[in-house]
Amino acid sequence: MSYRKTLITAALMMLMFAVSGFRAGSVAATVTIASRMGPELPSASAMGPELPVQDAAGERMALSLNGAIELGLASDEVLKQAGESILGAEAMVREAKSGRIPTIDLAARYGRNILKPVMFLPSDMGDAFGGITKIEIGEDNDVSAAANLTWNAWTGGRVSSAIGASSAIAEAVRSGEIAVADFVKFHIQDAYYLVLLADATLKINEAALGTTLETVRVTRAGYTNGTVSKFDLLRAEVELQNRETPLIVARHDLERVLFTLKRRCGIDPAVELSLSDSLGYVDEPEELDRLIDRMKGSNPEIISAEHRIRATEMNVKLEKSARWPGLQIGANYILQGQWSDDVSPDTGNLAHSSAVSAALVWPIFDGRRSKARIDRARADMRTAEVELGRVSKDKELAVRVSRLTLVNAISALQGREEAVSLAEEAYRLAEVRLLNGLATPLERLDAELAMTTARGQYAQALYAANIAEAALELTLGGSTAGRYRSVARKETDDE
Repeated sequence: MSYRKTLITAALMMLMFAVSGFRAGSVAATVTIASRMGPELPSASAMGPELPVQDAAGERMALSLNGAIELGLASDEVLKQAGESILGAEAMVREAKSGRIPTIDLAARYGRNILKPVMFLPSDMGDAFGGITKIEIGEDNDVSAAANLTWNAWTGGRVSSAIGASSAIAEAVRSGEIAVADFVKFHIQDAYYLVLLADATLKINEAALGTTLETVRVTRAGYTNGTVSKFDLLRAEVELQNRETPLIVARHDLERVLFTLKRRCGIDPAVELSLSDSLGYVDEPEELDRLIDRMKGSNPEIISAEHRIRATEMNVKLEKSARWPGLQIGANYILQGQWSDDVSPDTGNLAHSSAVSAALVWPIFDGRRSKARIDRARADMRTAEVELGRVSKDKELAVRVSRLTLVNAISALQGREEAVSLAEEAYRLAEVRLLNGLATPLERLDAELAMTTARGQYAQALYAANIAEAALELTLGGSTAGRYRSVARKETDDE
């Protein structure tokens, strides 16, 4: 009597794959502040759920942040693999439930006796048959058919424990799929924000190059007229050369992060993207206690670990049930026939038989194999409990760190905004002084350099604040629940 205990191990492997699919290297990106971003960064608070808008030729696409997330969740390969893991786990539940249903087997056999089997008689008996001591048995053709019914009437809790374990694992895998979707969403947000950062950086460098060109023009004219020294001219020329390389790098960076965003969203690399959302201010986070409570109730990795504990508890019951007897009811019907002359046998050459049986099997002593399996199952259960504690503590730590990172990013953003205002005012005064003959072109160039630096730092601060908010949302978990159509749901709908 087999109850397929191996389904527990296979399903746990599915679960480990589904949960760990995107874990590596994900949170590290949350504290990375890139060195490029742009000058005009309006608020992104009006992000809508609209889908991407593509032109008729399919060569241009207007893409919002939510639209990018929808595309990414629909096309990500790892998320699709997690959905297939759910289908596999659900199939294991159905396999476990099949232990309660009777099975029916049909079998048929045909044989042709080229040389018939013989039976040998003792010599003293051969005299009664005219001296013949060997007799052929059977006919030239031999056919049989059988129908067997088997029902596990009582399994000592084996089937119910297997159903409970596989059902818990299926729920754990579903939670693992949500965890994968959360990571996919975070990576798409990061890619989208990096494109905005690179685009803003490009605009900053273009504006800085234009201002420097004008400064060089004015400086050259002053040098020609004898009002500007050669040192000032050389300084302006050097600054112009310094502006060209960052502009080239900014263009290449924008192209690079655009390719990354297209890959995350499943968009053809040849499609030209136009982002409709932008980086903006983020709200202050909730109180720490409220965030931790939210995390404990919504984080899919914690929920998955809880289901794994339930699965190991049911596995302990499954191993214990091996000590109990099992009752199996069986029935069969057999048709046999032999003939030599015709194409098919006549009714006189056919025989029918049927039987009903009940088998009770009680493993009295198995060499302490059941004891060893129970101990191993209990060890797995304790391991799952420790894992839940580890995940809970790690996630609580992540909430604390993510919240502090967001608070710091918001504070830095406020400081960078004030720095931009001061730098722009200093540049305005430098231009006024230059027009009134109170300053040199290089003073305006210095003011422009300070303004460009302040704008770049402000753009970086905006990026840091937005990605810190996304990281906190990732740590809380469950933000993608209901936002995508799982492969498992598609399969169910298709059926």
